[in-house]
Amino acid sequence: MQQSSAKTVIVTDHGFPSIEAQRQIIESAGFRLQEAKPVCRTEDEIIERCHGADVLLVQWAPVTRRVLQALPSVRCIVRYGVGVNNFDLEAARDLNVVAANVPDYCVEEVSDHTLAMILSLVRKMPQDTAQIRRGEWGVAKYRITGGCSDLTLGLLGFGAIGRRVAEKASAFGFKLIACDPGVDGSIFRQKNVASVDLNRLIETSDILSLHAPLVESTRYVINRDTIARMRPGVLLINTSRGALVNEQDLIEALSGGHVGGAGLDVFEVEPLQPGSPLRTFENVILTSHSASVSEHAVRQLQVKAAEVARDFLMGQRPYSVVN
Repeated sequence: MQQSSAKTVIVTDHGFPSIEAQRQIIESAGFRLQEAKPVCRTEDEIIERCHGADVLLVQWAPVTRRVLQALPSVRCIVRYGVGVNNFDLEAARDLNVVAANVPDYCVEEVSDHTLAMILSLVRKMPQDTAQIRRGEWGVAKYRITGGCSDLTLGLLGFGAIGRRVAEKASAFGFKLIACDPGVDGSIFRQKNVASVDLNRLIETSDILSLHAPLVESTRYVINRDTIARMRPGVLLINTSRGALVNEQDLIEALSGGHVGGAGLDVFEVEPLQPGSPLRTFENVILTSHSASVSEHAVRQLQVKAAEVARDFLMGQRPYSVVN
């Protein structure tokens, strides 16, 4: 039975077939769950459709200072996912609004996807596949120079996903280094990964895999200048956020051969534009922001986000507060 003064959770936007899993969790605790219809994509739409909410469950909609000031009843915002770059965390802190995410979402899926891209590029599978489709055959054109144990895999970001990538990659014998100033040195030692600064990571990685959040200090961290300092033939993997990479600079480096290949699951603008030169390279693997996706992961994402909202309304501190 709902409480007479039941508080309200509003889902601003989502891409799920159903939100019944969230509804069961929220309403069985005596609270209300509402769904903004149509879904909110802009600040104005959130302000218009989410009055009376105590908690917002958000996938892509922008929760800005203006939104939070216009909706004073909102005391908690929860992101369906790990990244919170669509939240104004400073504004949330200033206005005493709790911001939370689901930090353990899709760790297995993204780390699997990352390793699949790395191994495919190391073995030059995309290029070989392309030549066979052209009617060609043979190993001479795409000769592989060494095995995984000859290569240094560098990880930019050493959170849950970066650590899982390291664990899986260790089975293939890669030399492992990582850069993440926010992680204690003991974590690197536990995972048998060398902790390095950004300069060394950029300059010594044969494969550079990105697992960092998108913040001002990481926006376009991969650019013309940093690429120029990388080893010739470096492989770049991005399953994190598109704007970590300046795509035009990457395209130039791929065209010139300095970057030997790339695996990209995320892009500056999504969907990837039809005319993007990235579509033309045989040594580039493109996936449609799908690294995080599995039926199990999406189901758990919905459940955990709803549990965070429920716990907040029950007076408990959510396990995943980010501000």
